[in-house]
Amino acid sequence: MATEISGALTLGEDVLVIPVADLSDESRAQIECDPGDFAVSRLRSRGGSKIIDSEAADLLSRFREPKTVVEAVILFDGRNTSIQTKSLRMPIRFYATWLEAGFLVPAGQTADSVSPALPNAPHWSVGAELLGATVLRTLQLLDDTEVYLLSRPSGNRSVLKIERLSSEGQPIGSVRTRLGHEAKFLTHLGGEFTPALLSTGEVDGRSYLELDYISGVDAATAAAEWRDREGAEAQRRLLEIARAIAKTYAVLHERGVIHGDVHFRNVLVGSHGNIQLIDLGMASAAFSGSSLPSAPERGGVPFFFEPELASAYLTGDTAPPASEAGEQHAVAALIYFLMTGAHWQDFRLGRDAMLEDIATRAPLSFRDRGTSPWPELEAVLGRALAKQPTGRFPSLRTFADALEGVPLPPSAVRSPARTAALRPILERALDLAGLDGSWNQTSLSPAPTTSLNYGSTGIALGLLHVAQRRRDAEFLALADLWTKRALREIKNTEAFYNSDIEITPEVVGESSPYHSPSGVFAVAALVARAMADPLGMAEALAGFLDATRRPTIRLDLTLGRSSTLLGAAILLDAILGNNLVDPAPMRSFGDAALAEIWQAIDAKAPIATADVEYLGIAHGWAGFLYATLQWCRISGTPVPTTVERRLEELAAFALPSGRGLEWPWVLHRPGEPMTMAGWCNGSCGYVFLWTLAHRLLGHPRYLDVAHGAAWRSWESSEPTVTLCCGLAGRAYALLNMYRNTGDRVWLDRASDLARRSEREGYIPAEYPHSLYKGEFGLAVLAADLEEPDQAAMPFFEPVGYQI
Repeated sequence: MATEISGALTLGEDVLVIPVADLSDESRAQIECDPGDFAVSRLRSRGGSKIIDSEAADLLSRFREPKTVVEAVILFDGRNTSIQTKSLRMPIRFYATWLEAGFLVPAGQTADSVSPALPNAPHWSVGAELLGATVLRTLQLLDDTEVYLLSRPSGNRSVLKIERLSSEGQPIGSVRTRLGHEAKFLTHLGGEFTPALLSTGEVDGRSYLELDYISGVDAATAAAEWRDREGAEAQRRLLEIARAIAKTYAVLHERGVIHGDVHFRNVLVGSHGNIQLIDLGMASAAFSGSSLPSAPERGGVPFFFEPELASAYLTGDTAPPASEAGEQHAVAALIYFLMTGAHWQDFRLGRDAMLEDIATRAPLSFRDRGTSPWPELEAVLGRALAKQPTGRFPSLRTFADALEGVPLPPSAVRSPARTAALRPILERALDLAGLDGSWNQTSLSPAPTTSLNYGSTGIALGLLHVAQRRRDAEFLALADLWTKRALREIKNTEAFYNSDIEITPEVVGESSPYHSPSGVFAVAALVARAMADPLGMAEALAGFLDATRRPTIRLDLTLGRSSTLLGAAILLDAILGNNLVDPAPMRSFGDAALAEIWQAIDAKAPIATADVEYLGIAHGWAGFLYATLQWCRISGTPVPTTVERRLEELAAFALPSGRGLEWPWVLHRPGEPMTMAGWCNGSCGYVFLWTLAHRLLGHPRYLDVAHGAAWRSWESSEPTVTLCCGLAGRAYALLNMYRNTGDRVWLDRASDLARRSEREGYIPAEYPHSLYKGEFGLAVLAADLEEPDQAAMPFFEPVGYQI
């Protein structure tokens, strides 16, 4: 039977991918490897480790979060699968091999649960009606269990965990018993720090649990943000996570329950730092005589085994039952990992070697882990990690109390703002765009050579941003030179179109500021405004209005009528501060465009059934609404009466993901919804919409939705860099969140995304000079990060944007 890899895949939770340079001398001597290679091992497997090169390690690491193979290739390589099928075949073969070996598993499964005798397709598809609710997503597909995200007519979200049946219609294994086991513990705990149990029963002969949906990310993801930063605030936040986890487990034990399966994926951290414990399938009663049952078996992830369990597995003895003392060791091992980013020992490769390490070796110091010493914390963790249960704290409560007494280390000083990471990219771009630079000395290629999205107009606008942030007349003059170049190029055959990349009049129209002469005139007007040249500004504005009379297509923000409305809003924002330029023609144009757009929108059915299936900023409903609100905010034109209804319709499509929210690229797409974090079709574009809606309409709910979009923009691992699709656009969204909330953590996160783009992001090589599709957009972001309170995403937020 062929290996099925069409669904979402993820790395198995017991898989190690380690640079061979980080292995101990003892382990390295056992393998044949080159210096840049990686060792891959499954801790539950008795098979040997595999050695792979750095490229293969990169391919595997893409699945630390669940993704399909196609998504991994598109999002990580920026390739269009319709024209890059040859380059996709190698990853498909690669991933199939690793799936067969158990290193990659279908999302939600463990390698040990995968059975080739069963289909990997879920029983219920997205959109199916189930228990009076609608299936939004398949969250997990185990050998004996399926887990779905449901939406009820009220808008509430829940999680359905339901047993699978064999092809003969019979239950598989003991899943029905285990679901009943988990239900008893969830009922006992009442949803205080675990998912609330909403209902149990059977559907189509399958036993199920319906649980309240818990928003959050695993503890490792939450801790990594603060561990990657320096200073007192970062260490305080890390310590808060550690304390909250220990307190939660202490309460769990006091409620008479031992979790039995401690690892970072079973500990969720919410957007406010709240801790929730999930997956109580191995839970046990903590007290003798309890009405709660004992776990049917021991299990868990080997990194967090207690020494007494590891010793039993080594000797072949019966595994000891889960205990409070054993769980204290597991929680301490988890906290050590969260604080240092590494496990408490350099475990040797191979199952038995690792079990021996757990049973006999002492924890490494923080200094050994390359982390600043923290003596008080290390002492507390050292006691909880004692080899003998009697050497540990009397209870998890006393362990948690000891963590409460741990002070911040004396070396924890606030770290300076980190805004200089992209400066080399900015300076290189400024050199290339300068009078003697190669961009200035030759024709840009490939086409389009002039458009705002791809060519000289985008360079002019980026230089205007640099000039404004640095208050530098030299860069303003350079922006003016590039503007004049773009104006000269308007009639060139390659100025705005290139059929090789499907940028043609039939695809993008002839009036969008992003892809036509109207964008050249718009940027010329902004540059003239900055140069205090009212005559030049008036001429450019007239050119913009004339150019927007060319044919347009659809309604969307990057290609259609909404693009010209947004352009008018950006230009009116610049006009209103200049008494020498008449705003009336722009007002008249914008109001007419608004009326035209909303006449078309009001004729459409609700979003769920309308003929426009795209939802995002670039091509869909979010873009229509954003352009509308931006025009109304700047012009003072009343907001159309049906805007709020459309906002509510759009909000209803938000899917929970981690601590945040995301939206499908397109509606009515067969299979699982495809989502992304980037500006064009993803979560970060929605940040701008919902903060603007909150600002203009005042509803607190809109700011809540904006926070959800911002969280997803922050948490995604997608490495594409560009303004349009990647990290640069996401950083601008978090800057927008910072300006709208005043919460500096969003500014820090924007800076983190910028640094990440420089360190590990993927930048397409074809258009380095492109504002939206190349490295130049990242350079402009670097300039905006120097003055974040004035930052504005180029030709999306008004240049004079102020909060």
